[in-house]
Parts: sequence; structure tokens; C-alpha cells
Amino acid sequence: MNTVIDETIVRYRSLPVERTPQRLDPLGVQSAWLLVPLIGVVAVGYAVYSTFVHQAQLRSPGLAVWAIVVLLLAVTVAAIRTHPGLPPVGLWSHLAIVGVALSSAVLFDAAVWGQNQRIQDDWGQIAVALLLTAMPLYRPVPEVLATAATSALVLGGLAAAQASSIIIANHPAVYATVAATPVLALACGGAGYAWTMTGETLRWREVARGGQLRLEGELRQVAERMVAQERATALNAEAVPFLTELLAADRITQEDRDRARIIATRLRSAAVEAVDRSWLAETVDLALARRGAADEQNRWSRVDDPDRLDRVLSEEQRAIVGALIDTVADLPTLDPSSVTVAVSGPACPVFLLTGRAEEPRRTLRSALVPFLSALQSVSMEASMRVRDGGFTVRFAYPGRRAP
Repeated sequence: MNTVIDETIVRYRSLPVERTPQRLDPLGVQSAWLLVPLIGVVAVGYAVYSTFVHQAQLRSPGLAVWAIVVLLLAVTVAAIRTHPGLPPVGLWSHLAIVGVALSSAVLFDAAVWGQNQRIQDDWGQIAVALLLTAMPLYRPVPEVLATAATSALVLGGLAAAQASSIIIANHPAVYATVAATPVLALACGGAGYAWTMTGETLRWREVARGGQLRLEGELRQVAERMVAQERATALNAEAVPFLTELLAADRITQEDRDRARIIATRLRSAAVEAVDRSWLAETVDLALARRGAADEQNRWSRVDDPDRLDRVLSEEQRAIVGALIDTVADLPTLDPSSVTVAVSGPACPVFLLTGRAEEPRRTLRSALVPFLSALQSVSMEASMRVRDGGFTVRFAYPGRRAP
């Protein structure tokens, strides 16, 4: 069993992580989501305005209308697919969004083909460029730049092919440059921002990791002192009074032997629990301690993780899980004694966080769904179920079906 657990830890800890803001700072990107529908509104609004301006140049008004409809579809898909409740944005979603937007630009070019008088006031390249501006938040920079270069080639080629109808006579390469520049410029701007953002995030993690390593020795000493203090407290509470009574009585009875055996078993169990204390158990206990639920009888039964599978969680995943547990502990109507965490599946760990709270379903989802989205952004599956005054949050690694 230990071999399976070790292999699981190595496998999931070594999973490659895409260098994107959504993967490295999922909660931060969630707060920026409104930027995507706002960009979409601007793109569609400009497309409508530009089409109105091109009325005299339209060869096929029907194609122009369809171009706007297709752009609206691309914008809608982008807003839905990048929503915090549906992370992460995959390669095919990225290609679908940009591909549909590019198709709308091609349809508009077809609508004005042979009668288009200017390239610079066409809306196709602007709409594609605006959508590409947001994509670096969700996809790797090289992938976005490759998509932008492809889109620029297509739009530039179509602009060059319309040279015969343009009223400002120039070399076709100039028309291609005019059409391609907004796409490349805005995509590079978004990519530069995302690259800087991810670089700073990774640099901050390295600084934090270095500080953690420097403090490791001190933290170990603090932990040892805490364990020693707990043992001393236990001895002073049970063992010392018992030994004092024995000295005063100056004799040992069978009852004393039985009581000594009970005290020894209790102290041994406490020592084992102190040694086996897991990160997950400690996190739950500290969070619920603020609710006055840190009683000694229940603190260790809240987390059922006999195989210590919490070791599989990466630093990013631990940060999100810790924030999720703190949020649950802060629910006003939470019953602290009902909170439990069960972990199973050594080959593919599944975590179940359950509890009871009288919060309305909408309030619970509003409080917890952002953390589920963040877990999905860091390569986990996450879901939530609310019924009969209780809730269950499930997060697991891909490959396990919900029980």
C-alpha cells in the first residue's frame, strides 16, 4: 500500500502545469472575468457600427448580418467558456473561440468583396484582436501568439486580395499590414501582460519557498516544543496526580494497576496522534477552533485519512483547500460538530468535505463555488451538492467517478 501511495504522490506532484494566470492564480483570474464579456460587447458594438458605415459598400447585406451573428456566437462562447464556474479553458475551446471569430471576419470580407473602399475601417481584424487580448489569461503565451499569427496571415491575405477595390492605391502588402497589425499588436500586448503576471507569480513562489526552507529548522523546533508541552500537560493532568496518590497511600492495589494501565494507554494514544498529525487534520482543527469546536474528543475524528493522502496535494492545491475549509468554518449557521473530511482512493485520491448549515442554497454556492473553480483550474475535479440542510464538497483527481 505504501508503494502505491508513494507512486501516487510522485505522479500527481510531477504533473506539468501550464504557465497561464488561470493555472497559477485562479482566484485572481476569476475576478477579471468580467473583462471578457465587456470585450465581447465592444467587439459586437463596433461590428454593428462598422457594418452601418459600410452600407454603400455591401455586396451582400445578408452575409454582413450573418457575420455579426457568427461574431455574437464567438463572443457568447468566450464569455461562457471563461466563466469562473467552468475552468480551465482548454486548447480546443481557445481554437473554437478564435476560429469562429475569424470566420465572422471572413464573412464580412465576403459581404463587401469587390466594393470595399478601405481596410482600416473593417471590423473583422478589430474583433479578432479584442478576443485575442483576453486569451493569454487562460492559455499559454506561445499558443496565443501562434493563433494570432495565423489569424493575421488569413486577414492580411484577404486584405491584400481586395487591392483592386481600395480607393487608396498602394502595394497589396500595405493592405495586408494594415489588417494584420491590430491582431498582432493587441495579442502581443495581452501576451506581454500575462507573461509578466505569471513570471511575478512564479518569482513570488520561489521567494516564499526559500523563506519556508530558511524557517524550516525553527518551525521544527517550535513543533517539538508544542508536542513536549502537550505531553507535559497530559502528564500533569493525569499521571502526576495518580503518582502523588500512590506515594501518599504507600501501597498498590489492583484498582491502581488498572488505572495505571488506562492512563498509559491514553498517553500512548495521544503521543501516536501527535506524531501522525496530518496537514489536513491540523487545518480543519485550526479553522474550527475559532468556532469553539476544538474539543479533544472530536478533533481527530473529523478527518478520515488513514493513508495520509493529503500529501498528494501540491502547494497551490493546499492553499485553495485551506481557504475552502476556512470559508466553511466561517459560515454563520454552520454546525461545527458536523464537519468531516473523508479521503479515499490511494491510486487516485478523492476528498469529501461534508457539513451541516442552515444557509440558503444560493448563499452556500456563492461562498464556495469560487474555490471549486480554483481547484478545477489546478487540474482537479470539483463539485458541490446541497440538500436537506447539509452540503458535500467533492474534489478529486481526474479519473475517479463521483460516489
